[in-house]
Amino acid sequence: MVRVVTDSNAHLSVSVREKYNIGFVPLQVLFGTRAFGDEVDLSNEQFFHMLAHEKVHPTTSAPAPADFIRVWKPLLEEGHEIVSICLPSGLSATYSSAVNAKAQLEQDSGAELPLSIVDGKWLSMAQGFQCIEGARVAQAGGTRQDVIKAMTALDERLTLIFLLDTLEYLKRGGRIGKAQAWLGTMFNVKPLLEIAHARIEPLERVRSRKAGLTRMLALTQTPPTTNGPRKGEGALHVAVLHAHAPEAAQQLEDELRARFNIAELVRAEIGPTIAVHTGPDALGLAFYRD
Repeated sequence: MVRVVTDSNAHLSVSVREKYNIGFVPLQVLFGTRAFGDEVDLSNEQFFHMLAHEKVHPTTSAPAPADFIRVWKPLLEEGHEIVSICLPSGLSATYSSAVNAKAQLEQDSGAELPLSIVDGKWLSMAQGFQCIEGARVAQAGGTRQDVIKAMTALDERLTLIFLLDTLEYLKRGGRIGKAQAWLGTMFNVKPLLEIAHARIEPLERVRSRKAGLTRMLALTQTPPTTNGPRKGEGALHVAVLHAHAPEAAQQLEDELRARFNIAELVRAEIGPTIAVHTGPDALGLAFYRD
């Protein structure tokens, strides 16, 4: 059987990973010289407390090759094949680390392994949806190529947007990109951003959280075309994402259920490796249509 493996950036809950037999490799979160494995020895609650109280701003680091090997090797020994999807190589060294891990394993075994590595195009639950779709194909008896095809078929359907409370954390983390132009003009204004082509693309500035929620719902109906026109006109698969903002996430979920034909709705908290850049109180939507 083919097994899907991802990294902790995908924001898949433990229950979802168990349901679909999805393996996961934690990224590292660094507060100065202290390193923590995302979801392993640093919970979201601990992270947001440290983000508010630590003097040093956290950074993130890709998993080491040994971290991938630790997850892959038992699966291979059990006779499984693997499709491992990673953060985009344009944003992280995670993919490069995975490639090195595979090379080490193949050198040690002296043979080519049934292991495919996908350089992803998405973050958070956009990548999470690809994992779920690939795992469904795997559970139905699909091959590695079938799983990869199912994952990458969503590239033309997915949209990922975030409403931030501030640009400060993107600025601190050096990921601000084109939104740099908004610095100095964001007083009492909330930035609405899209992740497209593995880059942060500024969409709009809104005056309040309420106005931001309204725009997010409108963009769910008519997605931005930064990644090209989005395919699919059927029922909506959507993930509501929040960084320590469960009440706002619930409001967004309620509005989505009232307005759209929902095929699948997932709620997920934005974990440390993304929250380093969004800061607290951020909201996100990852979605696609059948």
